[in-house]
Amino acid sequence: MKIKEVIGILMLFLSAFSLTSCNKEEEGFSKEKIQQALFDMKGTYHGMVKVSYYHGLSITEEQNAVARSRDSLQLSISLLPIAEITTDKSLSECLQSIGEVQVTAGYEFSQMDYGNLSFALHPQNVIVSGGNDTSHTIKIVFSQIFGGDATPYQNFIMFNLSPTELWFDGKEYENFKQLVYHFKGECE
Repeated sequence: MKIKEVIGILMLFLSAFSLTSCNKEEEGFSKEKIQQALFDMKGTYHGMVKVSYYHGLSITEEQNAVARSRDSLQLSISLLPIAEITTDKSLSECLQSIGEVQVTAGYEFSQMDYGNLSFALHPQNVIVSGGNDTSHTIKIVFSQIFGGDATPYQNFIMFNLSPTELWFDGKEYENFKQLVYHFKGECE
């Protein structure tokens, strides 16, 4: 009887160990696979940015947008759509004066199969002095839940970046409406 119990406990332990071993391997992609994906996506993508409200109508489109993919993603975004919907006159003027900012976002891959890559983007907050009047400071906070897809063999990428908060001189601008910048482009 004791031998059966010991064998049963041993079998239970081994099956639990093998399940946890499989899970550890499936938690994420290997460094080599991530490096290969970054290499495959590397390039300068030319396309368009469509700016729209988070839950609503399109605001504007920029046809000559450029995104760069290296170890991270970089895109210059226009602050004019934000300035147009801002009711605070001095904040709006400050945003217009700045014009555009560069956003840098890290990749987190969620799927890699059949030549398609799906990823989440983790953009850094942008902090900038207010254009011509450097006494003002603007901070733009981005959502960490948006991402995109790439098809490296077709030299194609598309992704979304979404500012969720706007700060002016250390205070959050309460009337900010969340926007989404949707980029679609091809690599030369």
